[in-house]
Amino acid sequence: MWKCENMNKKIFVVVLLFAFFTVGCTKDTTLSPEGEKIVMTDKSLKLVNASNSFSFSLLSKSLDGTLQNRMVSPLSVTTALSMTLNGASGTTLTAIQKTLGLDGLTKDEINKINLDLATALQKSDPNVVMNIANSIWIRKDFVVLDPFITTNQTYYSAQVSKLDFNPAAVTTINSWVSEKTNGKIPTILTSIASNEIIFLINAIYFNGKWKYQFETSKTASEQFTCTDKKLVSVPMMKMENSFGYSVQSGYKALKMPYGADKFQMVLLLPDAGTTPDKLAASLNSDQWSTLNAALKIKTKVPVWIPKWKFSWDITLNDILSSLGMSIAFDPNKADFSGINAQNQLYITKVIHKTFIDVSESGTEAAAVTSVGVGTTSMPVDPPAFYATRPFLFFIMEEDSGAILFAGKVENPLVNN
Repeated sequence: MWKCENMNKKIFVVVLLFAFFTVGCTKDTTLSPEGEKIVMTDKSLKLVNASNSFSFSLLSKSLDGTLQNRMVSPLSVTTALSMTLNGASGTTLTAIQKTLGLDGLTKDEINKINLDLATALQKSDPNVVMNIANSIWIRKDFVVLDPFITTNQTYYSAQVSKLDFNPAAVTTINSWVSEKTNGKIPTILTSIASNEIIFLINAIYFNGKWKYQFETSKTASEQFTCTDKKLVSVPMMKMENSFGYSVQSGYKALKMPYGADKFQMVLLLPDAGTTPDKLAASLNSDQWSTLNAALKIKTKVPVWIPKWKFSWDITLNDILSSLGMSIAFDPNKADFSGINAQNQLYITKVIHKTFIDVSESGTEAAAVTSVGVGTTSMPVDPPAFYATRPFLFFIMEEDSGAILFAGKVENPLVNN
């Protein structure tokens, strides 16, 4: 895998279009049923446009000038945070809504639109596997309000499980993630902190086929120039066909279809002298709409794109805070009273992992987002007393309550 910014841009545009999926293989085939058309209402368009704007912000912040392959899934992040949003109140709720661009929509509207969109995406193209799965994992001795659970089960089909948060729980949660991403993202957690009591997880997997498959016999090694001018030899896939193609200010754009034309990969190639990071920083939802209109015009064009495959992960706390959600991470200010009435909760970390594999046959991609929720007070343990570390002791008189002796055991083996 080469670590080059030009590559990064190509990868990330997948995210901007359909928030990371996975594609399998196909040649120039007559594809059977066309699938179901997604009909957008004004409010669902508002959510999608907001999600696109969030996509550009998330992408740009994630690139940060580093010469490495990177990929994010706005759909996965938005879905996980939308589930979390159902437990938020006050300024915390407002901050999450604004960060996601959903201010002006109520919780019920956000939930309903997310449900409709997820349902439609998974039924859109019978030639493409598109799976979206959600889960909520709760420390078994922690009380969560019923409306929070019911809402997320109703609108996000969330699997809800209560577990002892021990090392075995990490294995259980990771097994669910691996299953839902077809093994492409095998883990999301390495451990569970003592104050973490809930994990809200979204997993996305997409597997489809190029509508026009590259011929493997035409793949050949070609030089690829990285942002830092380093030259690398890469396997370059080649074909000539009619695609959506447009020359814009500062870049060229290509749109390549999967399956029955329902899902597309859009590639943006920056002009010589600029970088993917600069291009990403300049994008917005209005430009995106204009570009997509231009890409409706098909042009016969020779295409060379390299094969690529990589995984990436990031903790999104800083990025989401910079986009306006800092209050949700503040133990002293966060308001998640919709999850637990005592309202001592805050987001501990938002972990995001992605995977992509682009080859002659298609593209495979997956994404997982985990929102960890912790308590500012330590959770109550089930009844047990394990004196396996230094402890204090007292000897007192019962009737008077007078303490006769007080001490500390630091090392039971030392008799002074």
